[in-house]
Amino acid sequence: MLKSKELRKKAWDSLKGKYWMAFAVILVTGLIGSVGNAFVSFGQNLSEVLGLVDPAELDSTMAIGALVLNGVVIISSIIGALFSIFVTNAISVGVSNYFIKNTDSTPSFGDAFSGFKVKYGRNIGTLLLAGIKTVLWTLLFIIPGIIKSYEYAIIPYILADDCEISSKDAFKKAKQMMKGNKWRLFKLEFSFIGWIILCILTLGIGTFFLIPYVNAATAEFYVELKNN
Repeated sequence: MLKSKELRKKAWDSLKGKYWMAFAVILVTGLIGSVGNAFVSFGQNLSEVLGLVDPAELDSTMAIGALVLNGVVIISSIIGALFSIFVTNAISVGVSNYFIKNTDSTPSFGDAFSGFKVKYGRNIGTLLLAGIKTVLWTLLFIIPGIIKSYEYAIIPYILADDCEISSKDAFKKAKQMMKGNKWRLFKLEFSFIGWIILCILTLGIGTFFLIPYVNAATAEFYVELKNN
């Protein structure tokens, strides 16, 4: 089993001569994914503003306006949730596919959107179920929820790597592959702490430059698990 340092080195080597394409993939998919978050954030901010208003101080016209704005809050939240399910989940599988291919070849920009082209329904359904299960485990006990989130972390890679696998088998395979390896994935992620601090110091701008490196390392982690 490779250590975090060795996985990072393999990831760095795999990005040589291909980094800017990977950067473009992360930038474009990140901007697309942020649309859903924007709707949710808008709804939350508007809800907070409405929460500061005392209903007793509103006349009939203002009360109707407040009701309309509450409707906008609900609609914004729904749009954000639907965008996450039908767009962001598919992008997650596509980006995973891109970085799996990057481990031993030169992927194309279009590979980052393969989650829409191959088994789209399975992709979004599986990741939606993974999200629901994680939330339920977290509500039950926080620690099991965190553990499950690490178990499910490689599901987008499994879906991207195997077009024929079913949702049920993807969960089963993730459980088998991550048995004894959740801590390794945590250590791999934590090994980027120095880079993360630098990103904070750059007011987050450096994040887009770091994410391709993190994704490449995670893909190397997945490929190693699969080969073993």
